[in-house]
Amino acid sequence: MDANPLLSPDDLEPTAPALKVVSTFNPGAVRFGKQVLLVVRVAEAPLQTSEAVSTLVYDAGADEVRTVNIPKDDPALDTTDPRKYRYGGRTLLTSMSHLRVARSKDGEHFVFDPAPAIFPAAPYEAFGCEDARITHIDGRYYITYTAVSQMGVTVALASTEDFKTFKRHGVIFPPYNKDVCIFPQKVRGKYICRHRPYKSEFNPAAIWTGYSPDLLSWGDHHMTLAPQGRGWMSERVGAGAPPIRTEAGWVEIFHACDEGRRYTLGAMLSDLDHPEKIIARSSAPVLEPQTEYERAGLFGDVVFSNGLIADADGQLTVYYGAADSICAAAVTTIDEMIAAAKK
Repeated sequence: MDANPLLSPDDLEPTAPALKVVSTFNPGAVRFGKQVLLVVRVAEAPLQTSEAVSTLVYDAGADEVRTVNIPKDDPALDTTDPRKYRYGGRTLLTSMSHLRVARSKDGEHFVFDPAPAIFPAAPYEAFGCEDARITHIDGRYYITYTAVSQMGVTVALASTEDFKTFKRHGVIFPPYNKDVCIFPQKVRGKYICRHRPYKSEFNPAAIWTGYSPDLLSWGDHHMTLAPQGRGWMSERVGAGAPPIRTEAGWVEIFHACDEGRRYTLGAMLSDLDHPEKIIARSSAPVLEPQTEYERAGLFGDVVFSNGLIADADGQLTVYYGAADSICAAAVTTIDEMIAAAKK
């Protein structure tokens, strides 16, 4: 898309003068009336000094965000990963994220709302709220997002009718889980989602499918797509935006990561009545890091999508985060993604 990058940290003022916006990335996407809305992950960090590294933590007891400072010469400090610190056996993120709505009339030129939509407000969100996915069901928009704290990486649910006020429904998956997207309609009388438990010594970082009677309690889980071989999807896979129903099956775009921590996107088809059953998936990426803004940033060689817009004529606009830094978009069609999955 010629307008790329669509949104960058320069497009937004920080929530406090002593902070800076580090990244605007990984947007959920939805068409709302005549507008396209993105729910963007906005990462902020304290202004750094030469003596210490600093990060932000939401203190639920005091209902405030506080700054944590660690001397740079402390031997217990590990700063090798630009996204997190290791200190005294604990992990702290280098930034804290919230979710912010950006609005557009043409799907290319966006303006951020002046205030956050979903900001850390619970103990399970002490390190931030990340990576929204949006599903429209029966007149209401349901937003799943990753909630991070010292208690682990969980998944929380919020909903809205107007993208101005948001109702929080709390944590719907315990640690360690993320990448939850909810299907836009019931199958066999139940709601469905994709989710991604963390890798352990026994299980890969694979996409699972779960069922629910009420969007809050999830069960009947099935491993759906696991990492493959030693190529582009060898290390982990995870769900993207909510799937699209077609005659060929549920079409969706997922992300994959290889052993070198390079993130790409793939396409897959699943069965309409039993979406835990994969019909086909692409043997090669449908989008991979190529441009400078995809290859260089806070965490380079990354394209990561959790939002797309499907038009009536079959065009798909895939909104994605690039290098954990900015928002971008790519255009394709439903038919092209079906063909890619079957290839």
